[in-house]
Amino acid sequence: MKEAPLWRFALRLWRDKRIERVCLRLQDEHGVPVAVLLTALWLSDAGRRPDPALGRRLLAYAEQFEADYLRPLRAVRRRAADGQGTVELKRQIQEAELEGERLLLEQLSRQAQAQPGGQSVSALSWLFVVVPEAGQCESLQAGLEELSALSESLAVSE
Repeated sequence: MKEAPLWRFALRLWRDKRIERVCLRLQDEHGVPVAVLLTALWLSDAGRRPDPALGRRLLAYAEQFEADYLRPLRAVRRRAADGQGTVELKRQIQEAELEGERLLLEQLSRQAQAQPGGQSVSALSWLFVVVPEAGQCESLQAGLEELSALSESLAVSE
């Protein structure tokens, strides 16, 4: 199976531990699906102009997918991590969780249908589109600003 460009993009970003840390903090502290953050960065990188309607659809889809599949897996994985003799179980759950993330990104990619826009688009503008409540929460806004700066510095360095 050929990997979707969004999946490759997400894997490349995820290698940077700073980006991983910020994404996980936004997920754990504010309930923002990591897949939506990575999709927003991908759309920005593709030069696609921010689209609030698309942002709402992406967020709604990701939140439902997370609630139905990923959060339950994550909870079981965390319980398995605390148990004795559950190392193999935790590994298998992690693999299922990763496959769920890949499937979610594949669906988001299809919905977004990102085509190169040929223009420079701020990562922060897309992040604010998919997380509109950021303007009402200082720590959420700061996290999105940090993620934007990290992703843009990573793009420049490559």
